[in-house]
Amino acid sequence: MEIARSDRDVLVTLADLMADASLELEPAYVPADAGRRPVSWVHATEQIDPRPHLRAHELVCTLGSALVGPGTAEQFASAVAAAGVTGIALGLGEVHLQPPRELVDACRAHEVPLVVVPHGVPFLTVNDAVLKRRSELEGEARRKETALISELLELARNGAAEAELRRRASATLEVPEAPGPSREFREQLDSLLEFSRRERERDSADRLAQLGQLIDLIASGLAHPAAILPEVESRGLDRSRLRVSCWPRGSEGALAVHWPEAIVGISALGTVMVSGPTPVAAFRTPGFVCGYSAVVDLLDLRRALSEARSAVKLARSRGGVAGPEQLVSLEALLEQQSSEQLAPFIEQLLAPILQADDEGRGDLVSTLTAFIECDRHLQETAARLYVHVNTVRHRLGRVHELSGRDPLTLAGLTDLRIALWAAERRRAIGHRLIRPLA
Repeated sequence: MEIARSDRDVLVTLADLMADASLELEPAYVPADAGRRPVSWVHATEQIDPRPHLRAHELVCTLGSALVGPGTAEQFASAVAAAGVTGIALGLGEVHLQPPRELVDACRAHEVPLVVVPHGVPFLTVNDAVLKRRSELEGEARRKETALISELLELARNGAAEAELRRRASATLEVPEAPGPSREFREQLDSLLEFSRRERERDSADRLAQLGQLIDLIASGLAHPAAILPEVESRGLDRSRLRVSCWPRGSEGALAVHWPEAIVGISALGTVMVSGPTPVAAFRTPGFVCGYSAVVDLLDLRRALSEARSAVKLARSRGGVAGPEQLVSLEALLEQQSSEQLAPFIEQLLAPILQADDEGRGDLVSTLTAFIECDRHLQETAARLYVHVNTVRHRLGRVHELSGRDPLTLAGLTDLRIALWAAERRRAIGHRLIRPLA
């Protein structure tokens, strides 16, 4: 049922009027199902063709003063049938003492109900009966709505979903003979549904925060991984095959759609999901950056959390999705570090070398870069730079003097490589910040 539809204006049925003892209506011709026909109003007329003055679902009352000549009853019955009226009420006593046979036959031919009103019962009494019955039905409907709102409110407080509330409202209100829901009821229902949505959103947010806090406690070692076991079991996950993934804040809704059985929490560092052994390719579907762990046992959950958080840092730096496979490189390790952590490598190791190059004292940075790219082979470096190998040795010696790190040793070259990488990242970030918008 669409709750927001308009109120129906027709409430009273022909059967209601025939059951009213004060009217004493008698059927002259009433088809079997005609009692359910609605009566919106009572219209009195003595015209043979009153169609210009009629509306659908009206009860046409007449004394039959025009229904005395040949064919007049047929003309009258045909006209009111075309207007879509509910039926004809013939008042007896003034013109007719009983329903004319021609009128009864015409009503039967056009399937128009015909009832007789006893002498002494004014047509206004019939109209009053319609108004009275309408008031009774509206009162019953409003009492029903009040009771229904109370019931729906109780269901909402107990956590019923919006679909369940609407279904319950539909089952109660969708009765063919009953009036449509009132404007007041629709407004109350809209408010109740909004209340229900906000309550569910608040409960969901609280639940996400609680799970996030538990995940943070496990990650920091302040809670044992077994603390999350009830959640794992309630979702039917295999405790020996779990994968942790980290996502940006705000992705919870999409994750719930793609992985409804997963455990999702909002932690201090973003949104965390604990799922089954989800295929890596599936993590690209939501369209967010994501870092994921290897598949682990529940007892190794803390390690998986650390792995996923390291992977999401890498994913933010590179864009896309990253996992443990991408973490095992020096570059990946550096990408997880902040600019502030890497700044000393630039200032203490690389700055003197850059200054020397600026003063024209020898292509030191380019030589050092080529030496790294040639995997520390002096002869190959010299060939790439079109210089003698002793020139390469001299320049690397100058790098040693200026930085305090010997590029001919693995430890020294590693420090210098970190400094070069950090400087390049600083340059790239600065370029992104200052380039014009497209």
